[in-house]
Amino acid sequence: MKRNIPHNSISYLPLLLKLLKSRYLWLLLTTTLLTLLLLHTLNPYLVSDSVYQLSHVTRHVFDVKSRGVLEHKLAAEIEWELFRYQTLYRDSRCVSDSETDSKSAWLTYVQGDDVSIVQAVVLSHMLQKLSCISERLAAVSDKTNSKITELLHKAGYKVLVLPDLSCDGLSSNHVILNAWNLTQYDKIVYLDTATFPTLSLDEVFDTVQLGKISAPYQSPSNVADVSFSGSMFGLVPDVRTFSEMLAQFQDRSKYKCHDVAGFLWYFFTQDDRWLKLPYSYNIRNDRYFPMKSFNSMEVSRLGPVWEWQSKPTRQQAEKIDKPLASLEDLYEFWWVMLYEGLERAESWHWWHYESTVYWKFLHSDPVRDFRAVDIY
Repeated sequence: MKRNIPHNSISYLPLLLKLLKSRYLWLLLTTTLLTLLLLHTLNPYLVSDSVYQLSHVTRHVFDVKSRGVLEHKLAAEIEWELFRYQTLYRDSRCVSDSETDSKSAWLTYVQGDDVSIVQAVVLSHMLQKLSCISERLAAVSDKTNSKITELLHKAGYKVLVLPDLSCDGLSSNHVILNAWNLTQYDKIVYLDTATFPTLSLDEVFDTVQLGKISAPYQSPSNVADVSFSGSMFGLVPDVRTFSEMLAQFQDRSKYKCHDVAGFLWYFFTQDDRWLKLPYSYNIRNDRYFPMKSFNSMEVSRLGPVWEWQSKPTRQQAEKIDKPLASLEDLYEFWWVMLYEGLERAESWHWWHYESTVYWKFLHSDPVRDFRAVDIY
């Protein structure tokens, strides 16, 4: 029976036979072999090293991920050593800092819900550990009850009741536009309560200028996003700027109620009055290098930090002392600072018996937490 040979095999077979009969091929192979023998005689490592190097490069040239892990690990260790230095030697650092004697202040807005209060406690604690600026202001609405005001006082804030500038009838952070009217201060840096500083941010005060806004990019440099973040910005309080801002805000609100970040972007970018800061000051969603602060309000792949199911207990938190090399490390450290902040603010009773943040987590895993958490 005649075998069915594929057409392609028939067409290439004569060419292959012709090539094998070619004396030029055998001459080439013989020359190559003699050359390799000569090189091996002159240097026995030359051929083997070349072959090994080629195979090694082929296997590892595209292994970018493992190389990046090593770089990020080193960067995390450097940041952690700097954090330890800034906290350990804070008092000596601040003695010669001119900002400690000037009228500068941090400002945040606390909406009144338990998540906002918990974040404000963490923020105040971190600023107290890292910053030479001692004045911390917490803006609240006139509807905020006295119990929340007392908690904020214990956390180290000076509480300010500011006019509500909401344009949609709902509670919002438009109240922070009043920051430009706090002319009793020379410089103000606004931080959303979700801001989690991992290093000192005091240098932001050095960037502020009259009539301009200092704010970080909303996204990293590899993202086509040229807006800035409304979660953190520095300013010089000024009645004229505030009046212009308020007039434009009220006029725009007739047609559309912009969020704060959107309105500030329109207002300050029109005349090139945005003083740009790196994305490292307002990192969102994931671990980024280098890092100055992290915005815990943004929902990452691990979910909200205050609902993180792998949070450490108070006993475990006392033993945690390691670089923040991953998002998990960052979340873990946030809980460590929350425990320290509650301790400093003497607010454990509120946390365990009144805070919905605590009880929401407790009910999600009651066996683990009732056994592990030290209430007192």
